[in-house]
Amino acid sequence: MPRAIGANCRLLMIPEATYGTAPASAGDWLRMPFLSCDLGAEQPLLDADVIGVGSSRDPAAPFLDTVTVQGQAVVPVDLINIGHWFRLLLGPPTTTGTSPNFIHSFGSGAAALPSNSIEIGYPDVPNYDLCTGVRADTLEIDFSPTGPATATVGLMGQGSTRGPSSSGGTPTSAAYTAFNKAQGAISRNGAALAQVTGARLTYANGMEIVRTIRADRKVEGVDPGIARATGQITARFADTTLLTQAQNNAPAEFAFGYTIDANHSLTFTLHEVYLALAKTPVEGPAGVEASFEFRAAYNAAATCMMTATLKNQQEASTYT
Repeated sequence: MPRAIGANCRLLMIPEATYGTAPASAGDWLRMPFLSCDLGAEQPLLDADVIGVGSSRDPAAPFLDTVTVQGQAVVPVDLINIGHWFRLLLGPPTTTGTSPNFIHSFGSGAAALPSNSIEIGYPDVPNYDLCTGVRADTLEIDFSPTGPATATVGLMGQGSTRGPSSSGGTPTSAAYTAFNKAQGAISRNGAALAQVTGARLTYANGMEIVRTIRADRKVEGVDPGIARATGQITARFADTTLLTQAQNNAPAEFAFGYTIDANHSLTFTLHEVYLALAKTPVEGPAGVEASFEFRAAYNAAATCMMTATLKNQQEASTYT
């Protein structure tokens, strides 16, 4: 009997026209590259501490509680597919440019966010877990001098059904061109920020699971709350640029990005960033580093807190 192995598993995704309802058509599903995914349904058993059911101290049968569909997907940061995760996290972009060079700008703070159906397939068994009403709550990306560029997407859904066959028909796959951390750069107010040894960027939609009384035990939905962009920048203590900004509680614009060339890049621009004051500890004879926690805020000139700009060859209809 075959056993499920990760190398044969696949992740399919498609936008929903109606929240919590997978499209009836088997077309237009996308096969997404991923490193790991634990999205799925959980339904805990609760104890029934009823007295007088039996003739001993043994308990009555437990019962199933509400279904919760949550998890994370760790995905490569690539030139095309990452845009579909940005659409789920931030909403459809504004696209400019002409073929073959397009610029997709995803802005934070949208009043309404889309939902997707996501299917995790185990063809060896076979078994397919179709999660519906999935929205993206968080995105976390680490920046360092070496290694592959990856992103962790936190997901919340409404329901999940399992079956022996896929709902995705014959999915399509986009060309795969990965970014790597050696292509990364960080700037402050338009100038390259030197001596940075590492950074972390986290965006959160503040999603809230709405539970109501329903016969199917599903949640009613997942509503967005206050968006937040936070993170950390670690740099060698070679100048007082970041230290002075933190001391003055003055905002600055920071950009975190990966660049292949002028027409193929990804940039996260935080338009108004505040730094927390950090110590500069001496921990031995090696170099001195300082780690600055940061928080971003709404910027009136940019009309948003964060913009994710993806430059590739995909037309506007790709992410609508």
